[in-house]
Parts: sequence; C-alpha cells; structure tokens
Amino acid sequence: MSGWQTYATSKLIADGILEIGDGYRAKNSEMGPDGLPFVRAGDVDGRVNTNGVDLLSYENAAKVGRKRSMPGDVIMTTKGTIGRLAYVTEGDVEFVYSPQLCFWRSLDRNVIEPRWLFYGMRSAEMETQISWSAGQTDMAPYVSLTDQRNAFNLTLPPLPEQREIAAILGALDDKIEVNRKASATLEEMARALYRSWFVDFDPVHARAQGRPPAHMAPETAALFPDSFGDDGLPLGWSFGTLADLIEFNPRERITKGTIAPYFDMRALPTSGLNTDAPIQREFSSGTKFRAMDTLLARITPCLENGKTAMVPELGDQEIAWGSTEFIVMRARPDVPVSLPYCVARDPAFRDEAIATMTGSSGRQRADAMRISEMPIAIPIPEIISEFGIASVPLIDRIHQFNKEIKTLAALRDALLPRLMSGELRVGAARAQIEDVA
Repeated sequence: MSGWQTYATSKLIADGILEIGDGYRAKNSEMGPDGLPFVRAGDVDGRVNTNGVDLLSYENAAKVGRKRSMPGDVIMTTKGTIGRLAYVTEGDVEFVYSPQLCFWRSLDRNVIEPRWLFYGMRSAEMETQISWSAGQTDMAPYVSLTDQRNAFNLTLPPLPEQREIAAILGALDDKIEVNRKASATLEEMARALYRSWFVDFDPVHARAQGRPPAHMAPETAALFPDSFGDDGLPLGWSFGTLADLIEFNPRERITKGTIAPYFDMRALPTSGLNTDAPIQREFSSGTKFRAMDTLLARITPCLENGKTAMVPELGDQEIAWGSTEFIVMRARPDVPVSLPYCVARDPAFRDEAIATMTGSSGRQRADAMRISEMPIAIPIPEIISEFGIASVPLIDRIHQFNKEIKTLAALRDALLPRLMSGELRVGAARAQIEDVA
C-alpha cells in the first residue's frame, strides 16, 4: 500500500480538509406544506428517499446552516440501525439532515475524493470504529459525533488511486442506479395501465367521445365498449369482488423441518416490487407462497408504509415461506400475475385495506377476508388477457433488472474490501468489471 497514510479525523478537521457534522433538531412547528425535505434515518439505505418525508419550511430551513445536503456528502445513520450510508450526487434534491444522521464532507478534493470517501466509510477500518463507538453506551445503539471527530482514523490512498477506486466501484453503483430507475419506470407504466383500464376506464371514455384511446392498438381498443351502463360500469362489464380475480392466502404445504426459502418483513420494500434475497431456513410456521405471488404486509405500520412485493423466481415448483404478517395475493387462472401486484400498489386499494385494520393501537392488522370482498369492476376475459400481454413483459423485465442489480452488487461488495485494504490493485479490479459495468 505504497503512499497510503492514516490520519486522525481531528487532524483532517483542523486542517480544513474534512467536515463531520450532525443534523438539525427541528420542532414540529417548523414543518410546513412547502420547504426542504427533512431526512431521517429511515430514509437512508444506500440512497436517500425524499418521497413523502416531512418538509422543513423554507423560512426555518434558512437557519440550519451547514446541516443541509451538499453534493459529495457521505451520510451515515448514527442512531438505531447504525452505519447505513448514502452518497449525495449532483442531481439529488437538497434536503436537511435530522439528528439521527451525520455527514462527512470533503472540503479539499485534492486530498479526499468525495466518492472515494463513501466507499472508505464502508471499509473494515471504519466499520470497526463505528462498532467501537456504538459500544460505548448502554442505551440504544448510537455513534457519537464526538468520537467521529476526535477518536476516528481515516487511511487515505494517494489521490489518483482514490479516484481510480471511486471510478471502479462507482461504475457498478451507477449501473445499479440506472437499473433501479428503469425498473421504477416500467412499474409505473404497469400500474398506470391498470388504473387507466380498470379504475378510470379511460379507453371507454375515449371511445364514448369518438376518439381512439391513447397509445392503444385498434384491435385492443375494439375490445372496450363505447358507453356505460345504468350501473355506471362500462357496458358489458359486471360488479364483482377482488376474490373473483385474486386468491387470498392460498393453501400450500411445507413439511415441518423442511429447509425452504424464507422472507421476513424486512425483505419487503416500501416501493418497488423486488424483495431482498431470501435465506434458507427450516420451516416452523408461517405464511406460504410461490413465485410471482404478491405479498402485502398486513400489520401497522408496515401496511401504511407500503411494504409490498412480488415473490421472485424460486426453484422448480418450490414453495417459500415467511412472516405470519403477510397477506398472499395470487392471480387466479387466466388472470395475469401483474394484476394482483398492481391492485396492491393502487392508492385507493391501500386506503380501503388500511380501513379494515383492527386490534389494539400499534398492533393493528388488516383483514384478508374483508379485503377479498372489496368491489371491483370485472371486464370481459379478453381485456384481462390483453392487460397481461401489455403488463407482464414489463414485470418480467423488472425481475431481470433485479437479477442484474444483485450480480453487480455482489461484484461491488466482493471488490470493495480488497480495494480498500490495498489487497487488490485498481488495474486488476478494472479487468474484473469491464464486461459487467
């Protein structure tokens, strides 16, 4: 590791090279309908999610000083689930840090390359120091700002090597982000199509007005009626319930003691359909499901937070299992697998599902039976089939993107510790990824 040098963070701070800060202690009264996103620990995990967060009013945001994001910042969660990281890019929305977060900011990019710092914070050296700091208190896990500023060390490679490492690992993360954004776009297309056809009846309205439905082949448009019946439904459609199209909590069997893929609640995202990878675990008791089933969290606050997913591909005829707090939604025969997922993500459905919740405060659960009885407009089978033709390839592509993401992330995670320790030189690492990224 020729030229690598270890510095005390206190020295880097004193020399004006590094800034380490924490978040702004905002009051509820300082929030408003407009302002800068106020980001908390739960909004940070590899990336920063500013969707649906509280807003610190612009008037109050003016007084937070340097506790607002800047491109190149490395964010770390310091309370609760500690050590989750994110990197602020040029295109990210500006936001304000909460006290649950701290930021490491390079003030001299001729000494510390910001994106290298993001990966440096994931090194074994830094993980050891974070773990040590969290162990200094008997309270909930907490990484002290004082420790970060005065008791931590940072080993810096020469600047050209920092930039090479950042470029190598950054190329993988950039490709991962491209795939994530593409997946989000494809999912939005599938969900918008569901809402347009089955909730807003856009093709029917268009034909009733004498114009062709937008972005639809003539033969598909011809399947939709050009008027509504006295019941308010498209002519020829009928009222039904979700149970007519979706099977809720279908019966499956796994012999007790069998090793099978297991998904816990943490595996379900609050947005997007992809789950974390399952673990192999001995079956005891839990909810059972198959590939392409939709999982809906039924317990508060997971349901309100949007925890929903589609089960990824499993082995041939393999049955998986998971939390008892899942509701399983499976497409009935001749219903595309995309429909239950689109239903589960639809805002109107979620509002109604939340309304079925019962139980003591803080432990309320949605009722699968009542959800299955929710009314829905049932079109002719040909329209359901056309929806599958249009939407299932989008879902399939999302699953393919997710496979690529997992491959890229595995390569990044394998390279990172070896690059950050100097065990692997940048030239050898670049050769390993040139065919991937």
